[in-house]
Amino acid sequence: MIEQDYILKILQEFFEAIAKVVRRSDDDDDDAATADMQARYNAIYEQFFRCPAHHFYEIEKEDLLNDLWTENSEQKALAKMRMLSELLYRDALIKKEVSLRYDLLEKALLLLEFLQQNSKTYSWDQENKMAYIRTLLEEYG
Repeated sequence: MIEQDYILKILQEFFEAIAKVVRRSDDDDDDAATADMQARYNAIYEQFFRCPAHHFYEIEKEDLLNDLWTENSEQKALAKMRMLSELLYRDALIKKEVSLRYDLLEKALLLLEFLQQNSKTYSWDQENKMAYIRTLLEEYG
């Protein structure tokens, strides 16, 4: 019960941090705003995953799943996968380099598909996001 409360608190803090970045980005759409968003996303990688962003850019998809799964309890691993999939997705959307954008979207999709297969709850939003990511991957691929 204590672990579940802790995880819910972390999830809430994480999604509030993402929402702040997204809300702030709605105001501006220039290179300075993109750089600011990237800096904020980099801080979120550090704060919630204790790794720099480039670690997640360079890691192989399969290793990403293994790292999250082996270092955490099942409940915590699934929560971290949900968080990381959102962060990778949001980060991909601001990337100008198509190959990096594609790679981040693939990683986000992999995590979402794993969550769909292993989570006890169904998420309509998650299904829609997976469909949207597949559409983006088709465009870039």
